[in-house]
Amino acid sequence: MAQEVNGATEAAASPASADEVDGAAANRATATGFFRQNPHQWSRAAWRSDRVGLTMRALDAVPPARMALWLYVLACAILLLVGFAVRFRTGAAALEADEAEYLGLSSEIMRGIWHLSPRRTLAFPALLAAIRSLWDDLLFLQVVVAAIFALSAPALFALVRRLTCSTAIAAVATVAFVLWPPVIYYGVSLYSETLALPVFLAALALLPSGTRVADGIAAGTRAGIDTALLRAPWRHALFAGMMLGFAAHVRPMYLLFLPVLVLIVLIEERRVAVALRRTAIVLAGFALVVLPWSLYMSQRHERVILLTANGGETLAGGLTPRLLTPAGRYTIRTDDRTTWVGPGKWLPMHDNGYLSAQEQTLPYTQVDGLLQKRTFAWIAADPAQAAFIEIRKLSYMWGIYPFAGNGTRQWLFGNLPTLFVLALSLAFLLTSRTARVALPRLWMLALFVSGVALISWGSWRFRQPADAGLLAFVACNLCWRLRRHLPARRADDGESGDPPRADGGLTTTIS
Repeated sequence: MAQEVNGATEAAASPASADEVDGAAANRATATGFFRQNPHQWSRAAWRSDRVGLTMRALDAVPPARMALWLYVLACAILLLVGFAVRFRTGAAALEADEAEYLGLSSEIMRGIWHLSPRRTLAFPALLAAIRSLWDDLLFLQVVVAAIFALSAPALFALVRRLTCSTAIAAVATVAFVLWPPVIYYGVSLYSETLALPVFLAALALLPSGTRVADGIAAGTRAGIDTALLRAPWRHALFAGMMLGFAAHVRPMYLLFLPVLVLIVLIEERRVAVALRRTAIVLAGFALVVLPWSLYMSQRHERVILLTANGGETLAGGLTPRLLTPAGRYTIRTDDRTTWVGPGKWLPMHDNGYLSAQEQTLPYTQVDGLLQKRTFAWIAADPAQAAFIEIRKLSYMWGIYPFAGNGTRQWLFGNLPTLFVLALSLAFLLTSRTARVALPRLWMLALFVSGVALISWGSWRFRQPADAGLLAFVACNLCWRLRRHLPARRADDGESGDPPRADGGLTTTIS
């Protein structure tokens, strides 16, 4: 963060002397002569520098903790406004299936019944039970959960600031995130993403940066960067791993992030030995949180279980020939939105066609094993149809399909913005090597959620980490390109392109 100290600061703090008045008059005369000789410089210097440049530097001058608080308040205000206006439900009957299941598990916990099932982890239901113990009211529960989800804003701010060393760029990225329609929609729900996403983003923010991140900042700002600003003690990597482990307890899909994490660290850090050591520390922190549960559940169910044993159910629901039937449309009772069934969606195990009614009554671990075995058998028997479904999963997740069929509201506030940000991200990724090697923990989140879609289905809920990452990726690239086109600050004449100061005043940058 940079603060500017110049001759004008002292002048504003004390009465102007005659010499200062003469100096100011000389400055004005010099500026007038400069712009008379170079009239084309007026719009560039005044508009780009005085407006955009000064605004960016003003944001950079805000203390990071204060900016993070402002962004949290903004996120809370938007979520609560939308929630009270159109989204908060007044009765449990209006909840969707997963929300109702989480609420039911929290009711059992409140009665002292901890249902240790291999199908679900209990971190999120335990949170709901804790909130309900304060006041068992559905509206109160939704408000508190929305306030928890709003913590995603300061977490993303901290992440982008670590990658750019700029409060201004981090604030721009975070504002884009809190205004993103899918984020607002799912942020006022009782899905487990409301807890998992802020924890996951905080873990990425804690992860120490590599040397190529410093190179990216230097290239983006046209200024040298002290790599000491990016260094973090090894315990930060340990804490990042522990937070990733907790995020996986809330949403087991974050287990799939581990191989992506290894790639991110290897891309960010040019020293392979350092990258491997950092990865090992993160994985150790992850194991500290996950292994106790894994050992207990594995012993209890007499099979290896990392977090859950629902891999077969997850895979079978999104890869079944029943999805190839003509799509049907029906109305969900929650908010009268229209949805559909077809390739790219998911079917519960009682409807995916792999199990008989009798087999569905078997112990869950056996059911999951049957689903996994029969799904792989169908893939082997009909690989072309399976590939078709996988392509539809990805196209559904990224807003390509169905386009107009989702209805005007979802097309306007969902598909279209998603495709626009995706196109910008691809353009920056292909044209900027700096962005590719300095910001992998942003753009590689798209690969992570795409992998989740291939295994499960193309839900936009699963895309939320990538939404945050790609919005931040686009914001970083736009701000870097904007700053490279702004007049650069020089110690002898203030802004490049501005007239030299007659009094020879200096502008000092303090980092």
